[in-house]
Parts: sequence; C-alpha cells; structure tokens
Amino acid sequence: MSSYHSFEASERRSLESSEPPAKRRRVRKGTKSCWECRRRKIKCQFDTSDDVICIGCKQREAVCRSQEYDNDDAPAPGQKDPLLTRRLDRLEQMMEQILDRLVPNPIDASGPGSNQSPTVRRSASASALEELEPERIPASDILQDSATGDGPVAALLAMRHESVHRSGPSKSARIALQALPPVESSPPTLPADSTSCTQSPMRKTGRELPSPKHFWVCTTLRSVIPSQSALDAIIAASPGAHYVAIFCYSDAERQSGKAESKESIAIIPPMSSHPLLLAKRALQVLICIQKLPPAFDWDVLGVALDKQDVVLRLGNTALLVTSNDDLVGYAEGVECLLLQTYHQANSGSLRKAWITLRRAISLAQVMAIDRGHSAAFRSCDPQGNPSHRPSAKVLWYRLIFLDRYLSLLLGLPVGSEDDSFASGETLETDTPAERLEKAHTALSGRILERNRSQQQQETQPMHQLPDYAATQRLDLELEAAAKALPPSWWDGPRLDSFASQEVQCEAIAPIVLQIHHYTLLILLHVPYMLRDPSSPRFDYSKTTCMTSARMLLTRFITFRSRYVSACSCRRVDYAGLIAAMTLCLAYLVRRKGERWERIPEDAELIESTRRRMEHVAGLTGDRLNREIARTIESLASIINKAVTDASSGTGRPADASELQFNVPYLGSITVRLAGPRAPEAGPKDPALGSMDNLELPSLPAGLMQFAPYDDQAPLGSGTEVLPDLMADGEAWALQGVDSAYWSLFDMVT
Repeated sequence: MSSYHSFEASERRSLESSEPPAKRRRVRKGTKSCWECRRRKIKCQFDTSDDVICIGCKQREAVCRSQEYDNDDAPAPGQKDPLLTRRLDRLEQMMEQILDRLVPNPIDASGPGSNQSPTVRRSASASALEELEPERIPASDILQDSATGDGPVAALLAMRHESVHRSGPSKSARIALQALPPVESSPPTLPADSTSCTQSPMRKTGRELPSPKHFWVCTTLRSVIPSQSALDAIIAASPGAHYVAIFCYSDAERQSGKAESKESIAIIPPMSSHPLLLAKRALQVLICIQKLPPAFDWDVLGVALDKQDVVLRLGNTALLVTSNDDLVGYAEGVECLLLQTYHQANSGSLRKAWITLRRAISLAQVMAIDRGHSAAFRSCDPQGNPSHRPSAKVLWYRLIFLDRYLSLLLGLPVGSEDDSFASGETLETDTPAERLEKAHTALSGRILERNRSQQQQETQPMHQLPDYAATQRLDLELEAAAKALPPSWWDGPRLDSFASQEVQCEAIAPIVLQIHHYTLLILLHVPYMLRDPSSPRFDYSKTTCMTSARMLLTRFITFRSRYVSACSCRRVDYAGLIAAMTLCLAYLVRRKGERWERIPEDAELIESTRRRMEHVAGLTGDRLNREIARTIESLASIINKAVTDASSGTGRPADASELQFNVPYLGSITVRLAGPRAPEAGPKDPALGSMDNLELPSLPAGLMQFAPYDDQAPLGSGTEVLPDLMADGEAWALQGVDSAYWSLFDMVT
C-alpha cells in the first residue's frame, strides 16, 4: 500500500516538474494553509519554517500546493475526482482478493500472476460460489422470511476484525467491551478440535468469526462462558453434567451411543457458529453450575465473579437468543427453550418456566413435530454429526411431560392434549420405567381435566356429588401402570457415595420417578380425604393419601440426604411440601372406625422432613426450602395435637385453636384444630355462607374456612399481600403451588 502511494506521489511530482511555473494568486494576508488542508478544514502545520510540504500532506503523501497558486488537481464541475477513481479501483481489487480468498479459483492455477483478465476472474469466482456444497450454505430460519448469508462483505469485516486482533482494539471497541466484561480477566480460549481443549487459540479467519448479523450476540455469549480450565473443573464436579448431556434423549438412544458425552459440554462451539449453539452450551454450563454441591470451592477456579453472578449472567445472556424469534426457529431452538425451562424451574421460577415452555410448544407446533412431520425440524449446525441430534419425537414428549408437570403444580391448563406418546407403537422400544413415566404424563393431563371440570360446575347443587367415579378410574390406571414394574423396583435403592456420576444418576432416577408417582396419587385423592368422615365411601381416598405421603417423604429424605444442592431436582422439594401438608391435614378429623396407631411415626417423619428442609436452606440460603420448613412447622401442630390428645379417647374434645395461612392470589385459609373427635351419626352440609367467609360444605363444620380476596378491589390494592405475578423464586418462593393445593379442598362442593 505504501509503495503505491510513493509511486503516486512521485508521478505527481514528475508531472509538476514538467509543467511551466504556476502563476501566483492574490490571497488574504496571513493565509498560509495549502489547498489540501483547506479542503479538509484542518490547520496547516510545518515541521520547520524551511519546509515546503506540510505535516498533513506528508502523512497523506498528497500534493502540498499553497493557495498562492491555482489548485490544478481539483476536478472540474461534472468530472470525477481522479484520486477517488483510483481508490474505487483499489477497493475493487480488494473485493476480488476477498473472493479469491473465500473460494479458491480452480481455473486460475498459476496464482496471482495469471494472464486472465479481471472479468474472467470475477466470473470464475461467482461460479465457484454457486458450486459450494450444501453444508456450506446455512439453512434458513423457519421464523424468517429470508436468510442473509455471509458474503464478501462479511469477509471484509472479518479482515477488519483480524487487523483489530493484531493491533489491539480501538478506543470505541474498548468502550464496548467494558460494557460487557468477560467472566475472567484473561481472554477466553477456544478449543482447536474436539480432542484438545487446552491449545492456544489460532488466528481467526473470516470463517472463524461470527457473521456481522450475529457478531455482538455471539461475542456476548462467548464472553460469559467460563474459561476452559474452569469448565473442566465444573463438569468434573457437577452431578448435572451427565444429566444435561442425556436430557433430550430416550434410554434406547442413550444405550446406542446417540447421546452426547458429558465431556462434550466442555467443548465450546466456535464464534462462527449459530448463536443457538453458543446459547445451548451456555445453558448446559449454567445447569452444571446450579447443581454443584455446596462444598465445592468456587474460588479455586480463579473466576473473578461469584457463582450467583455467573449464573445470573449466563441466564440473562442466553435470553438474547431464546427470546428472539428470528433465532430460535431450529431444532436447537427447541432444545434451548427446554433447557431454559429446566433452569427456571430448578431456580424456583415456576411461572416463568411455564411460559417459556409454552413458547417451546408453540415453536414445536409451528414445526409440525406434534403431527409427526420433520421437514421443518432442521438443525442450525450443518457441520454437526446428524447421528447425535435428538429426535423430534423425544423432544416433543419432553415438552409435554414438563408442561403437564408444571400445570399440575400450578393448577394451570395444559398446552396440548396430545397423548400419542403413550400409544402402543411408541412404547415398543421404551423401558418399563419409561412406560411408567409416560403413563404418569397421560394421567396428569386427565387429573387436570377432572379438576377443571369440577371447578367449573358452579351451578351444581350442594347435595349433588361430583363424579367420584372418574377419580376411581384414574386410580385403577395408576395402579396398573405401577404393577408393570417388579416389586423389587419399588424398594428404595442404595446410593453409593463413591460411585461415578453416571452410576449415581442411574440410581437416583427410580427414586425421582417413585416420588412423582406418589405425588399423583396424593393430588388425585386429596380433594376427598376429609370429606364426610361418617361415610365409608371416601375411606380409600384418605388411606391412599396417607400411605402415599409416607412413602414419598421417606424417599424425599433419602434423596436430600445425598443431594443437598437446592437446585438439584427441585421437583422433589415441591413433592415433599405436598406430602407433608397432606399427612398433617389427615389428622384434622378421624373417620369412622379409623385407628391412629402410626401417629408417633408420622410425627417423627414430619419433623425429619422439616429438619432436612432447614438443613438445605442453611447450606445454600435457599428461600424455597426455608419457606417450606416454615409451612411444615405450622401444620405440624395438627399432628402434634393429635399425638397428645389420642390418649384421652376419641370422644373427649380438646381446646380449639386455629391456624391461618395467607395464600397469594387465593385468600386467607383458617384451619380449626379441635383434637380427634368422633364422627357424627350422619352427614351434615352447612349452608353456604357469604363470599367473604366461604365455609366448605364438603368438610365437617368449622374444620376449614376460606376467605377469598375481593376480586372487585381496585387495581394496586393489596400489594403488601400479593407478589408480582411473574416474580421469581426469591420474591415468591412457593410460586402458587400452595394456592393450587388448597384450592383442591374448595373443588368438591
């Protein structure tokens, strides 16, 4: 470039020397700047008073002509600037070099010294671009009208980025990078290949840098992922590494080697990858950090930020991709939304997880994978191995499973009523445990349908019973699904603390599935647990609730004794809350002929559960476990009173006392403790009170009362009672799980 300017300057000087002396012009007194500095509107300065060429013209290698002489280099009106023309020619040559660099010309085998004309070279480069392999051309986003590929302009920007990497960032770039500081002070390194993750980063070419369209998204995602050494330590210590690697695969796919290995999580996709690939890896790393044991020494990683800040930055940065409809229209988009749902649910933000999952279901329905079509189910990674990509069928089932689980906890409607995953054809390759889980998923939707249909029957007379036969049918199906597994499977497995993470993950999976089974049994029968104690019709419901609660809490204590990280399978905490509340409330009233021989054992089980919750809360500072422990402590007074009053006989009433709970978005609940009373001779349905003090006619008089919030209150009132509807787990610990549970007692009217 400098030789070209030297030639241009010497050419101009030779032309000037051959011309006759220029005629002087009359200028104003004090005018000393040259024509070039005047045109640029800058100050004309000289190194010494004897110099004839100013500093600016020396640097630009331009002709320094004083204003005392005519500016012969200025173009005439209507004519092009010859210097501008030469610069455009030079830019054209640069573009040709870019094309040759992106696509080697097979015709021009002799290199730059070929005798071919520029026109021939341009046409050859264009034809070579058209003959690119299909995998070199990225697939268009299903949510975009058109896709803009990376052409010569992207390569030109990449060349500019190369110069920035060689010479250091400019001032504006430094300011931009300060707004997005990396996790560590040292620049992140990218692995050269899948077998080596510690090599130094190579010089980035245009193909290794992100496209201009996604430059800042990819750069931001890469900046928040910890360094390679920190990643290796996190993945080696986290129980979640194995889980997130197999999350989107069936058991048959895992056995065949289709699933990724946990070591693959440490391999960060290159910067030139689609943002979805970087977001997927960021979410996987985030879940691994969430599941780290509390005893893990975070400081040994050398990360500048603490663990909570890294988790927050990873989650918020991944939202740049998962919340952008222009980016998620691929198979990896469904995966990212699934991972984000799992992260939000484990963080205690169930409502956010429910909404994120609805976006994933909508995206899957746009792709038509719910109807068995896979034409639109494409990957954004054309260079990835197709044999390791999750199948559309498995991803769709994962969406339905999580949706129905969250909807059941929150008392919300399901996103899809599709039960094709539980048909005979799809169950042929499943293991018995997978068949049980799919039966749970299908029955969860039917339990929700029963609850909503009964809650909507407001015009039903009080003496008319709801369809209890539907509950009995669902119970028979749950029992049949459970009998498909041998009795030995239901025995509590022994957990080996010294086993590998893979072995521990396989050992803990049956416990989690059994906990979910007993949760469904409780939620199925708890609306009838306290109803009409004088009639034997609902004895089975109460017995099932109490037995399921005991079995669930035993497994909960086993699980939490091994995994004390608050974000390790958060669903067991909600299940523990439901089981503990059910077992305590079961001692509010004694049914006819019921024997309370296990009161001391149940009281000890409730206390062990509360202590385990407090232990986890003390280690991790988790608000959900602390809130659950407080709720259990309040309800434990019911079972403690039953223990002290049981020896006095069933006919002797105890002093009455009350428990009150303020449940967000439901109202105030008053539970009356009157000791174990003998049931009355016949059913007695009290009259329906006012809306301010609704007494349940299905329960014994005065046993439980609901005082719903006034729905007609002006907006903004009661802010000290009601949290924000989309508050996270820190601001609203129970997220409405308690509201959905208490409303089940108000369901049977």
